[in-house]
Amino acid sequence: MSNANIDPKFALAITTAVKKGLDATAAREETAPGVYSGMKMLLEIEVDEMRVAPDTDKSPTCSIPLLATCALLLKRFAPTERDRALEIFEEVMTQALDMPKDGVKKLLDESGVAELEKTLKENVIAKLPRVPVKGAVTVKPEHVHVTLKSMSLAD
Repeated sequence: MSNANIDPKFALAITTAVKKGLDATAAREETAPGVYSGMKMLLEIEVDEMRVAPDTDKSPTCSIPLLATCALLLKRFAPTERDRALEIFEEVMTQALDMPKDGVKKLLDESGVAELEKTLKENVIAKLPRVPVKGAVTVKPEHVHVTLKSMSLAD
């Protein structure tokens, strides 16, 4: 879909407003699996206020491919150490998946784990090239009003 005839600020407001102004989770719960074709809607969208933050940069931790990185690390182990390394990977990944939401804090409270995380950040993550990040676009749900004027679904 092209935004050619829409001012970029309005295109951004439309996409953000639809995300914030409608409850997608509830709508998904009420929609049966299937293919829905020919949906036509006429909406009125009103956005009282939209904020666009400046662009920044960040450490690329989310951009690091987990499986490829783990495989490279395994490759650098001596062949006789790889089985034990795989056991440890399985153990720590299972532990991480089983953690409750506050599990990271509990893990860091474990003896030595917080210090090792700090060492990893200082000696590895800090040396990686930073990646650009577009500034966040925020619209408070109470600043969005979506009114459905008409809708139809092809048979």
